[in-house]
Amino acid sequence: MAAIPLDLLDRIRALERQVRELSGRSQMRPAMDTITHGRVTIGEGGSLAVVAPNGRTALSTGQWSDGTYGTRLGRDDGSAAWTIGGSGTDTANMVRMWSRGGSAIVMDDAYSDRHLGRPSLPIPWQPTSGATTNSTTGAVSWYAATRVQCPVFWLGIETYCPANLSARVEMEANTAGSSTWENWQTWTVSGGTAGRWTTNEVTRPAHRLPHFAHITLRIRQTVTSGQGTVSTNVLGSYQRNTFTPGEAPQAPPASLAKTTTATLLGASTTEPVRLSPSAGRDQS
Repeated sequence: MAAIPLDLLDRIRALERQVRELSGRSQMRPAMDTITHGRVTIGEGGSLAVVAPNGRTALSTGQWSDGTYGTRLGRDDGSAAWTIGGSGTDTANMVRMWSRGGSAIVMDDAYSDRHLGRPSLPIPWQPTSGATTNSTTGAVSWYAATRVQCPVFWLGIETYCPANLSARVEMEANTAGSSTWENWQTWTVSGGTAGRWTTNEVTRPAHRLPHFAHITLRIRQTVTSGQGTVSTNVLGSYQRNTFTPGEAPQAPPASLAKTTTATLLGASTTEPVRLSPSAGRDQS
């Protein structure tokens, strides 16, 4: 039998070892914890969840139990910190930040697509010399200026009339670029036979004003009968979210909708490019 060189046998053994390694590796599953290229798609009602060993969900995104879609970020105790969407018609596709106690502390509005829902924002008022007046032609008693953030305005006010005196109180608004004051509400007060304070609340939608539009407000008071002076105090004022669909303001005219601070400052008001097309119109 012819002699076989030892180096050739070594080469055959090495080749056999490599074949065995390749055969074993072909039966191994590739790593499933890394995606290096392409898009991951979860369709047809699917969802993605990151769940801690204790069973609490840190992240979930996809279809909600009511059939809508959204995203939830949770704390390590299981409570929600941030949600997009949720159960119920009033909260469909709303964005909400939650306190640890379970209250929505930041959110868009349920019924008004254009406005902030929470937090409620205070409106500071400044008195004038006409806060106490005997004018029979009308005197401005209080002024305020703000940006429209939430869809509903609220004002608490009180007026004192002495005995046998009656007066008219008006709340008026002026939007940026407007040359006229619009009457938002008018009410009458009377001192009766002994003089008295009369309180009143004004609650109304933002009245076709776009988000972040500048608005100036004023209170006027006029003595309509009797002799003496009338005095008015603003107790408080703020903007808040809608409680019912009927409180949602009407859509602003196209010309007024363009008058926002972002436009005035030359900033872009267009929506950033989306990563994927929307399946439908967002609801608040």
